[in-house]
Amino acid sequence: MPSSNQTIKDCIKSTKENIERAKKSFAHLSDIQLNWKLNSDSWSVGECLSHLVNSNKLYLDKIENILNSFPTGSEKDFPYKQSFMGKLITKGVDPASVRKTKTFKVFFPASSNIQKNIIDEYVKSSEKLIEPVGKMRHLDLKKIKLSSPVNVQSLKWVFVKSN
Repeated sequence: MPSSNQTIKDCIKSTKENIERAKKSFAHLSDIQLNWKLNSDSWSVGECLSHLVNSNKLYLDKIENILNSFPTGSEKDFPYKQSFMGKLITKGVDPASVRKTKTFKVFFPASSNIQKNIIDEYVKSSEKLIEPVGKMRHLDLKKIKLSSPVNVQSLKWVFVKSN
């Protein structure tokens, strides 16, 4: 079982790698290419990036609220185990997953006509997550509940629909 410090370090490392991957993979795309869709049911690269910007903002607010509700302290290390719901969400967003999942409206892209600056917005929103996540190293992540921006009614609908 990884420690909370290792989990935080891994998240920060992955975020930095994703920033570099996005810049390398998408910076050369035109607005037309950023908005191209395989079909009407799929999202464009730009919409995917907008979705990530949206998600980062929603979770950044929650992480900052957690930091503001706990006193600062020196770095400590605690064992970390992901919750059932956390595992479910992680599996759902894993690029290696063959099972397609739909997202909730709160995470939808801002628009369907995405401009080239979405790459910079993605980079900035991801970089904004790194500092507050790094400041959580003194907290026992097992005792912290990072609630989803999705409301409870939406979650109940998902569980009823999937059964």
